[in-house]
Amino acid sequence: MDATTFEFQLSVPRDAAAAAIVRMLAEQAARYAGCDEPIAAAFGQQVADAVRTQLNGSTSYAAIPVVVRRSTGPLEVQVATLTVALEL
Repeated sequence: MDATTFEFQLSVPRDAAAAAIVRMLAEQAARYAGCDEPIAAAFGQQVADAVRTQLNGSTSYAAIPVVVRRSTGPLEVQVATLTVALEL
């Protein structure tokens, strides 16, 4: 694993704290991939909004599955069925 290729998966509980947790992970992943603080923060906010959408939507998940990945393209955070991408 390095700053150009990585992936990790987690599940977060279906509660309000999940948005903050996943936001921090998204911001750290963006900084790790080389983004400056304002870009990382904006990306984190988009990801937190995606988590909140899942909290307010379907309850088909006991926990919310999250995948943070970067391969050869953008940094992506998949939150259940939603994907937020950051072009690098």
